[in-house]
Amino acid sequence: MQAGLEISAASAVLIEPVTGRVLFEKNKDERRSMASTTKIMTALLAAESGRLEEPFTVTSQMINVEGTSMGLKSGDQVTLSALVYGMMLASGNDAANAAAVFLGGTQSGFAKLMNARAREIGMTGTNFVTPSGLDDDEHYTTAHDMALLAAEAMKNPVFLKAASSLSAQVQIGNPPIKRTYSNHNRLLREYKGANGVKTGFTKKSGRCLVSSAERDGISLIAVTLHA
Repeated sequence: MQAGLEISAASAVLIEPVTGRVLFEKNKDERRSMASTTKIMTALLAAESGRLEEPFTVTSQMINVEGTSMGLKSGDQVTLSALVYGMMLASGNDAANAAAVFLGGTQSGFAKLMNARAREIGMTGTNFVTPSGLDDDEHYTTAHDMALLAAEAMKNPVFLKAASSLSAQVQIGNPPIKRTYSNHNRLLREYKGANGVKTGFTKKSGRCLVSSAERDGISLIAVTLHA
């Protein structure tokens, strides 16, 4: 499968998530920044926290972040469940930060949780600093590590439901009201069998994509970084 396949991304990998077998790779173990595909880990930790429906109040500290947003405001009432959709569909940096501060106390505290989970998954070439994926010199991964993360995350039913949703309604605000979000991942609409997972872009990272699809009982995960 490797022969004759050319892609523009600086790093890429295609794996079978069940076996971990690598079907294609290009610089799969080179360190790259990964933009908002970072949110796969943040959303997974939220999904695994056991606190999905526990309401809490958004503070200004939680949403002091630039970039894409799900529209959180200080004083809003939210749940981690809503923030998972805010991350995976709207790619909200505010959602990622709010989840991180709620679960880790601070962003740096949450980064420790991210890196501990990464080690459990076998992500030996990864270091997390931010929950959203905004650029930092010490925030990096590899294409192969992101494939391992996606394979782990897609086993979680809460994560899978969010990552595969074309759109979703969640309640946020003060008082909470229903808001509808559409998924930024166009492959869910355009590629038969696509069921996740996350797009990402910054000037430093380029275009990043972690994709999952299933056809005829065969599941594959593809990662492209810096395209």
